[in-house]
Amino acid sequence: MIDLTGRVPLRTSQNYEIFQHPEMDGALLKVRVDEPKRNHLIPRYAEWRYGNLRQWNREANEYLAALHRGCPEIKRLAKFMGYAPTSRGPAIVVEKMTGPDGDLAPSLHAEMVAANGDPDVLQKLRGDLLELLDDLERGRIIVGDMGIGNIVRAQERGGRLVVIDGLGERVLLPLTLFSDWAFRKSMARRRARMAS
Repeated sequence: MIDLTGRVPLRTSQNYEIFQHPEMDGALLKVRVDEPKRNHLIPRYAEWRYGNLRQWNREANEYLAALHRGCPEIKRLAKFMGYAPTSRGPAIVVEKMTGPDGDLAPSLHAEMVAANGDPDVLQKLRGDLLELLDDLERGRIIVGDMGIGNIVRAQERGGRLVVIDGLGERVLLPLTLFSDWAFRKSMARRRARMAS
């Protein structure tokens, strides 16, 4: 078990506390801090089996699918490095993405806020986002939660945008997984929504 006693999280969100992995410089530990939500009268299998860790099951499955296909677009994802028990509860181990200053990589959201309405900067950010979406579509990588807080600009990828969270489809019947048409339509809707 990894002892996180006395360690301060690098970041805290509604769902996670994110710690530097004490044994690996290039890795982070993401510990779930939210309580499982039971929304269904009859719990779904994943909800019953994994509780609030079910998102990790989806993320690992999507990462493994991209790894299996050998698609070069996997470079647009932070590496999935496994799971670990910690003194704060279960953690997912992921590749640490950093910015030019060596701190955690800035999110696309932070870059948009920093642009302060500058149309040239915002146009470049939109172009970078469309390039990311093109790569994800080409690699047929499903990202269920494509929020601008889940996308960072990583020095480890030459300053390109990388998805750090939200992989996999959240619905019970993931049509985008089985149907090329549904996948393309989903990407077109996402592209229209995010690039506007």
